This record gives sequence, C-alpha cells and structure tokens, in this order.
Amino acid sequence: MQSAIVSRWRTIGLALALLALASCGGGGGSSSPPTPGSKLFIVDAGNHAILSFIDPLTPPGIDRVVTGSSTGLGSGVGSVFSIPSIALDATGDRFYAATQGNTFIFDNIGTADGNVPYSRLMSATVNTGGVDHGVNFFRIDLDKLNNILYTVDPLGEVHIFNSASTGSGSTPNRTIVPDLGTATVSGTFGIAIDVTRKMLYVGVDLPGPAHSIIVFNNADMANATLAPDRKVNFAQSVGSFFLDTAHDRLYAAQSNGAILVFDIASGLATGTTPAPNRTITLLAPVQHFIFVDVSRDKLYAVANPSSGNSTFLIVDNASTSNDAGPVFPNGPVFSITAPNIQLSAVAVKP
Repeated sequence: MQSAIVSRWRTIGLALALLALASCGGGGGSSSPPTPGSKLFIVDAGNHAILSFIDPLTPPGIDRVVTGSSTGLGSGVGSVFSIPSIALDATGDRFYAATQGNTFIFDNIGTADGNVPYSRLMSATVNTGGVDHGVNFFRIDLDKLNNILYTVDPLGEVHIFNSASTGSGSTPNRTIVPDLGTATVSGTFGIAIDVTRKMLYVGVDLPGPAHSIIVFNNADMANATLAPDRKVNFAQSVGSFFLDTAHDRLYAAQSNGAILVFDIASGLATGTTPAPNRTITLLAPVQHFIFVDVSRDKLYAVANPSSGNSTFLIVDNASTSNDAGPVFPNGPVFSITAPNIQLSAVAVKP
C-alpha cells in the first residue's frame, strides 16, 4: 500500500528446523480440544516448504510447516520457480503443489505438519510435434466443480487432466497449443479457468517484450492448436494474476508493485491495452504473487523485497480498494525472515 496509508507491521520469526510441537505436552486429567485446521497457506519455495496459519486474518505466527524429504517438494536452496504455482481445494482439504516436473497432492492439508509424505503424484509425458517430452507443471489451476487440473508450461502449451484428485493419468486428456502466428511464448505467469463462462485465461510473455493474457473460449472442450479468442495486453511486466470468476473480475499484479483491477473480465476487448477500473499500489515496488479470498473480499500478496526477508500482506475490501479512493487500500503487512526464503504463492480457505 502507499506510504501515506497506515499499515500494521508484525514480525514472524521462521525457523524451519524448529517446528512447534505444542501437541507433545505432558499428560493431564483432561484432554485439550483438537487444534483447528489451517486456513492460510504460503509457499516458501526457497526452502521447499508450505507454511500454514490457523488464523487467516491476523496470524500471530506460523502454525504448521510442511517440509522435508518425504514431501517430494525438493531440497537445497530453491527459488520462486522451485514451487511456482499451487491450487487449493478448500472443500476437499486438498493441496496441489507444482514443482515443474511434477504436481504433488496433499490430502488433509489443514492439519499437515512436518515431514509428511505427499498423498499422490502427478507426472506425465506428451508428444508435441512428433517429440515425446515430460509435461512441465509450471502454472496450475483447478476446476473444482469437475475435478480437472489445468497446467501451462513456460512455452504456453496447456495440458488438461481429468480426475485431478486421484493423480491419475500418465498423459493429458487434452492439450491446447496456442497459435500466435509468428510470435513465440518466452514465459508464462499464470493460468485460470472460468468454469461458468467456459473461458481459459493464460498469462504469456511475448517478443518485444510484450505481456498479455490470452483467452480461449469453449475451454471445456478445447483440444487442438488454437488461436486465442482474445488477447489482452499490458504495458508493464505482469508476474501473477487472479480471476474472480464469481464477479467476473481480473486482478493483474505488475512487477512495479501495482495491481490492476478489471471489472467484466470476460468483456475485455482483444488486441487492446485496457485501462483498469481500479489500481491498488502496494508498499514495495516489486513483483507480488496474489490470491483473492472472495468470501472475505480480501487480497493476499506475497513478495521478496530483499534477501532473507519476505513479506505477505492483506488488502481489505479488495473489490473496491483504489489508490484514488474513496476506499483506500489498507490492512496488515507481515514480515517473515529466514535464510534463503522465497515466497512464491499464497492461497486461503473461505
């Protein structure tokens, strides 16, 4: 948020080697009630860990940390690309963590803690242009209604897997290869499925450099090399976006710390660089990775402004907040410090 806006800073010390073992206390005459499940999940890709918090609004500290050799999330010093994307099935209490080579599925994520083994593994091979290659699970999104996982690789190729929760399928059920003429995709920054409108949104980096979100209609059936039905452009590099399908609203997080908010996302004209309906400028002028809790109307953003120090913040009234007012961005900002920390994604249960 802008420096003129008063924000509450809290410091949370993170020590991945020292997990809180509050449930291991001494015996007594009465048993304590079970610890509630976590609702807020943040990925520290630098340490190959999933941090979770019981209180999603004003967390006093990190309640659980999933990390270790059994998790499959990796080891050593990572980067934001070690776990570049996640998907959360809140109803099923199921978490999907994409590590590019695979997607690891964790059941009962609300209570998962420590070196817990993943429940299932998604890995696949696909043939493109006559050449077999492994599917790169770079950016993912989940059609929760139909249990379908959508993933896009760094070159823009989309792979779609039915029965996502079972982790089954060594090959995708469908593949969409974008036909952009002579332009080639050099990177991707997100994917989102609007199940109701049957639209698939894919964030792509193109020569120029140029930054666009391409949209495919009839996404529930698409399975071919296709030209996108729409292409929405951005003047500034975008590293993350969130699609609020319930309200047809698009949030695009730029590399300068600004989040552009577009109402009626499904109606954005192709080939244009549209002006946003609102802009939320965050305190640090760096790339943030975002998630919107639609049920609470709060936007969550994580970032890595300096080595060993990362932040996550909550913007209240996300749907109406605007630098120009009358509803100004506000909410708490939290600092998490740890060696090698690199926050790459966030998700929240309603």
